Amino acid sequence: MKISLNWIQDYIQTTLSPEEIGEGLTNLGLECTFEATPLNFTDVVLGKVLECNPHPNSDHLSVCQVDIGDGEIYGIVCGAPNVRQGIHVPVARPGATLGHGDFKIKKTKLRGVVSQGMICSGKELEFSADHEGILILDTDQPLGTPIEKILDFGNDVIYDLDLTPNKGDCFSHLGAAREIAILEKSQIKKRQITVNETDVPADSLVQVTIDDPEACPRYAARVVRGVKVGPSPQWLADRLNAIGQNSINNVVDAANYVLMDSGHPLHTFDLNQLKHRHIKVRFAKAGEKITLLDEVERELSDKHLLICDGETPVALAGVMGGLTSAVHEDTIDILIESAYFNPGVVRKGSKLFDLSTEASKRFERDTDIENVICAINQLAQLIVEVAGGEISKGIVDCYPLPKSKRQLPFSVKRCNHLLGTDISPQKMIDYFEALEIEVTGEGDLLTCTIPYHRNDLEREVDLSEEIARLFGYNNLPLTDLYFGNYGSFIPDAHALDGVIRQILATLGFNEHVANSLVSHEASGQFHAEGGLEISNPLSQEMQYLRTSLIPGLLSATSFNEKRQQKHFKLFEIGAVHLPDISVETGCREEFRLGMLWYGSRTTHWRSVDSTDFYRVKGELEALLRGLSITDYRFIQDEVRGYQRAVSIVLNKERIGVFGWLDPAILQSSDIAGQLFVFEGDWQAIRNLQPTKSPIYQSPIPFPAVNRDISLLVDTRIPFEELVKTIRAAGGKLLRNIQLFDLYEGEQVGANQRSLAFTLTFQADKKTLKDKTVDGLISNIIANLKKQHQAVQR
Repeated sequence: MKISLNWIQDYIQTTLSPEEIGEGLTNLGLECTFEATPLNFTDVVLGKVLECNPHPNSDHLSVCQVDIGDGEIYGIVCGAPNVRQGIHVPVARPGATLGHGDFKIKKTKLRGVVSQGMICSGKELEFSADHEGILILDTDQPLGTPIEKILDFGNDVIYDLDLTPNKGDCFSHLGAAREIAILEKSQIKKRQITVNETDVPADSLVQVTIDDPEACPRYAARVVRGVKVGPSPQWLADRLNAIGQNSINNVVDAANYVLMDSGHPLHTFDLNQLKHRHIKVRFAKAGEKITLLDEVERELSDKHLLICDGETPVALAGVMGGLTSAVHEDTIDILIESAYFNPGVVRKGSKLFDLSTEASKRFERDTDIENVICAINQLAQLIVEVAGGEISKGIVDCYPLPKSKRQLPFSVKRCNHLLGTDISPQKMIDYFEALEIEVTGEGDLLTCTIPYHRNDLEREVDLSEEIARLFGYNNLPLTDLYFGNYGSFIPDAHALDGVIRQILATLGFNEHVANSLVSHEASGQFHAEGGLEISNPLSQEMQYLRTSLIPGLLSATSFNEKRQQKHFKLFEIGAVHLPDISVETGCREEFRLGMLWYGSRTTHWRSVDSTDFYRVKGELEALLRGLSITDYRFIQDEVRGYQRAVSIVLNKERIGVFGWLDPAILQSSDIAGQLFVFEGDWQAIRNLQPTKSPIYQSPIPFPAVNRDISLLVDTRIPFEELVKTIRAAGGKLLRNIQLFDLYEGEQVGANQRSLAFTLTFQADKKTLKDKTVDGLISNIIANLKKQHQAVQR
């Protein structure tokens, strides 16, 4: 939400600097940044011309003696025809700049006379277009006063408020002014609105009916006839442009102005396009359609609240008006809508279409139901001012269930206990009065009557939070004491996450964090039943709880691929949610580890290993070894979403799957390059990790012995089985097994493969003899022949 400081001045004449306002609003819980409209000059001050004499070497120049209040008299050469003795003028002394820093004022000579500055015109300061003479000032300000404190240059300060969902009351200049008034310890000046009406009753021109008062508790309508739609006056366009709103026409701009001013959304209809002139607020029927102002036809569901002309939809309530009833250049008569809609109803309607507007943002955060009438009167009068016309008599106000102010009990003692403070009852009452909260009672127990614009204050603890923010979060006392018991300390279930992150970082992976909400398509890619649908989705792309981490990794991959990234590796540790009727909530949460390899090779001047199946498998083994997990097996498998999959199995339990994805999933994710993925059961990995801490082992000082063996085996024998046999037969002296050659072809026969290994032997306490190593090699060969019918080559 952008706020103009010049606009705020309509409500309160603040004496605080822009920095003080920004810091103060942030301390009140309204995090904000600001940007000031810069002046085109620096160091220009008020001066007085003490003497004005002709230049000795020029007919059109004058030599002036100027006092700027710093105890020194400046000699300045000036060519303006209106310069004279005794006038007050803007003076740019040496070191000052003009033209946004492009022109720096220096001490110089003009036709032999030293000039120590410059007397400025209105154009040079961008104050006016007058460049024929210098700017003469009528002021009693002290000499040396910065000129921007004397003249109004129209510069503004724009604040950008980052509002939390509960602060709908601050979604306007009026709301921001209330908060600044707290900083100023003063009251805002509310707008005085006078409406001049004709004798034609509004209820003779339009009727209003509300079918569901829960969805629309209040709907008011006014009629303005005889308007002339056209460009907005400059002041109105400037106000809107200052906060990033484009000017459309005088009627629409007036509605946007009142929205940004008061925080209450309004809508204008072309009255002559409403054939029945009977506004009916109802829920849509499934399958109904409407074309909104963005010229897109949308099919409605029974969750959409409509504004209808009789039975014909003319607007999506609280979100956007319809195209058929829009105000255009030929519009003469206008119907103004000012309503209060249920925040949940508006949110559902807008999110089902993924359609967010300035109006829906405010209705979703709740608006002031009592501001309905003030806002409609403000807009009606403003339309007459900028577009002409006459306001019909009265307001058609349909308000079947009037809302009363909420009253909350409040205990001073409980509030102080909660905050750890010792604030007096009178001080708290002062705080409440600054918030426009009416207080009755005395001593410890008070009764607080909440204003209509503070819908977020529902409980006593909410009032304590208001006391905390006005007292100042930074002023709350600190304590070094902790009261608790050791039973509150539980083991960290996610301690393993840090270990995994460290291992994967050393392997060149970057961590990715995806949204846990996905589209319907993504929720079913890796789980047959799909994900659970949330009741109030943000958009259609965020409608289901994810069942896998892979869609998020694919989304990141598509994003990076389109930005010319050729090779990268990503991982994520996060929760997935799977439908499970055996659980009370109908949902089972599991934590997973997801990994993705993209691209085949890094561009490099020398040969670099490419990313293929074996490198992926090797890096997964490095991860498992880093977690002290052994005795796992790799088994070809069929898994939903994969074209070819390999499962990692330990103790007959699948702890993860990796491989190539189904091409249809890659196509739907808009990915063209090569990639591999892995998704593992984090909880299973955690349960398998040994609880013992690693033991340090000193480097072995004795030399290692390498021996090569070459085998011919059946292709159906898994590689892991061969390694397992070699390791068992080699005993403790066998330190490493390295496959360095693999061959399948006509020279070794069908269904046969040749494998060559390098075996490394090393003893802890002595140098190994050839006789010992030969015996181990013979034992290894014998076991390979016996268990796998291997043939030594």
